Amino acid sequence: MWAKIEVIPSDRESIYLPSSVSIEGKSSMEIVLGGRSANVSVAYIDGQKLEESSFENPSKLVISDKLKDKLLIPETLVYRVKISDSRIVLGPVIGLLLGNYTKRYNPEHMKKYSDRFGIYNKIGGLIYAFSPQSINWQNLTAYGLYYNITKKVWEYGCFPLPEVIYRRDFHSHPRYINKLNEFTGGKLFNSYRFSKYELYDRLRQNSELSKYHPPTELSLNFDQVKKFIDYHSKVILKPIDLSRGRGICIIEKKDSDYIITDYRNRTPEVSVCSDNESLETFFAINKNLFEKYLIQKCLQLARIGDSVFDIRVVMQKQKNKIWGCTGIECRVAKNHSHLTNISKGGYALSLDKALYQAFPGACELLTRQVNELSQKFCLYMDTLGEHFAEFGVDIGIDIDKNLWLIEANVFPSFKGFKKMDWQTYLSIRYTPFHYALALTQFAE
Repeated sequence: MWAKIEVIPSDRESIYLPSSVSIEGKSSMEIVLGGRSANVSVAYIDGQKLEESSFENPSKLVISDKLKDKLLIPETLVYRVKISDSRIVLGPVIGLLLGNYTKRYNPEHMKKYSDRFGIYNKIGGLIYAFSPQSINWQNLTAYGLYYNITKKVWEYGCFPLPEVIYRRDFHSHPRYINKLNEFTGGKLFNSYRFSKYELYDRLRQNSELSKYHPPTELSLNFDQVKKFIDYHSKVILKPIDLSRGRGICIIEKKDSDYIITDYRNRTPEVSVCSDNESLETFFAINKNLFEKYLIQKCLQLARIGDSVFDIRVVMQKQKNKIWGCTGIECRVAKNHSHLTNISKGGYALSLDKALYQAFPGACELLTRQVNELSQKFCLYMDTLGEHFAEFGVDIGIDIDKNLWLIEANVFPSFKGFKKMDWQTYLSIRYTPFHYALALTQFAE
């Protein structure tokens, strides 16, 4: 059932329901919106039957201005409605948790989230962005911005705490996340972000998935790192907490030379250490490479022309609460670069086109293997005690057609899809709202 809100002046907290839903003997009921509720007086008026309503043709719920202020109900939205013997529930109320940076909570910044509302007619209710620091736990409210679907703009307001939370940032203190997770009954999804090494440590505990992960260690000291380089010939050093190709350094041993390609600055720098002493000097100057860095065997990735490529698989939980692939792109590095990230000059290509150019006789087999590996990874992650619903799974294929699980990001970007396939991009953007709805009592 769907309804729009009409507010009338009154000194009572009251609601007027269509007579078609009249509940005999009920002159008062509880009404709920997210984390707020009120006991209200109920009266009945003639009007459209709620059970015949739709998003496009909603019924009308008349409430007093005092009740509107109590529940903090934005009037411009279309709500789903559930009525039982003693309770009226409006919703859904979905929160977008974007971290603590206050600069993100302004209408201009929030415009980039507006395209997700192309399916608002399938979701309805109140969807707003908020920071953990804006919460008033005593009143169960949060200050933030909601999307005014009528005006198609983001507007400030104070709202009931959400019943489901879609987390899209990882700079919030764990105690806030734990408290919100407890409040929602575990319905805060993307509840944890593993560092690169934490993820590797978990994967190596799984006998099936561990064989897909390249040899990896924490970067601890020069002797350990040099031994790793000498054994594997070509390695990649990358920070455990950064993404999008930031902070990466690649070292390749050729004869007695160590060729270093340093991507830590805007312009990559190539240098050569001709002996062990000069390599040790390099690490003495760059001691931060032993601070929150891991070292990993550098794969001989397959190429398209002169460019290496890897595969980004977007896995998301659907409205049936089951993992599914909503998009696959190949990220092709610019010439002579090791980095496939779009932000580092790479470009996106469809999986079919990439595999046809790299392995023309094995496209179908490799496609199936990529999908199977992604599914196995997500199902394993579900066993780790967190609530995940979105991953960007990065898979490499080496020159011998072996698959490698490079890493997985619970906060993936979708820039390549936006340029390559607009409809797939929109589907990826919409899916978390479908899943959020499925976690509420308004699930279809």
